[in-house]
Amino acid sequence: MQINIDVLENLMPNVLTVVTQLCATLVMFLLLKKFAWGPVKKIMATRSAYEQERLEEAERLKQENMELRAQMDKQLADANRKAQETIQNAQLEGQRMKDTLVSEGRERSKQLIDEAEHSIKLERSKMLDEMHEEILDAALSATEKMLNDRLDAEDDRRIIDSFIKEVTGQ
Repeated sequence: MQINIDVLENLMPNVLTVVTQLCATLVMFLLLKKFAWGPVKKIMATRSAYEQERLEEAERLKQENMELRAQMDKQLADANRKAQETIQNAQLEGQRMKDTLVSEGRERSKQLIDEAEHSIKLERSKMLDEMHEEILDAALSATEKMLNDRLDAEDDRRIIDSFIKEVTGQ
């Protein structure tokens, strides 16, 4: 077996080619550094500043949002507190009105009962007086017939009046 030496030469790098390529790379690097590195660095700095501004703006908006949320929560709590106060006031007013109406109803019913009792007393007194007069008249008539003028009318009235008082318990 024979190894072809030309193949080996092709596999091994040529020193002159390597040095040329290194020099070309170095020149390319220097040219890029001189002409492209500044503008790219400037673009990167500009982009970085822009992104930093956006981050700061987002943070500021986040802070404003948190402040607005705190204000909204406070306003909501105030509204709830006012609503609770309104409900409590309405309940107290309703209870006061109920108590007033119940009190007025009791007073009115007491007044009606008192008026009815007074009316009954007046009617009873009037009825007793009428009965007294009727009994007196009936007794006088009966006595008058019995005595046939044995006593005078004044004595008859006195005797019958005392009789009626005994009967009625007055």
